[in-house]
Amino acid sequence: MVVYLRPGGVKFEPNSFKLNHEMVILMGGRYSQGYQLFQTLTIKAFLAIRPYAEQIVNTVQLMLDTGLPSFKGEPTIRRLKDRFALQLNDRQAAEFMISIIRNAHENVRSTAYDEFQRLQNGIPYKS
Repeated sequence: MVVYLRPGGVKFEPNSFKLNHEMVILMGGRYSQGYQLFQTLTIKAFLAIRPYAEQIVNTVQLMLDTGLPSFKGEPTIRRLKDRFALQLNDRQAAEFMISIIRNAHENVRSTAYDEFQRLQNGIPYKS
C-alpha cells in the first residue's frame, strides 16, 4: 500500500500487502507448491512492473491535488518510488520482494489493524 489511511482517526503504518494465516492455508501452507507459485508470480509481477515506475509515479502525482485523504503530498511519492527499489538489479529486486513477502506473512501490524477493525467497527477478520 502506498497511501496512509486513518480508520477512526487512528493511524496505521501500511504493510506492503496483507498475507494472513488464512490466505497461506488456502495456498496449502507456507512450504506448499501453491505458496511457492504465489511467491514466484509475485516476484515476476514486481519485476515486470518496475520498468513502468516513472509512468506510475507520474500518474499518482496527478492525484496529489485532489484533496483525497490518502495522498499526502511528496512523502507519498517518495514512498511509492522507494517501493520500486530501482537502485537494485533484477536479482537484488527479486530478493527484496522475497523479504517483502516474508514480512507480510502474519505481520503484527496487520493483526493489530484487524483487531482494531473488529473492536472499533464490528468488522470480523476471522470466521
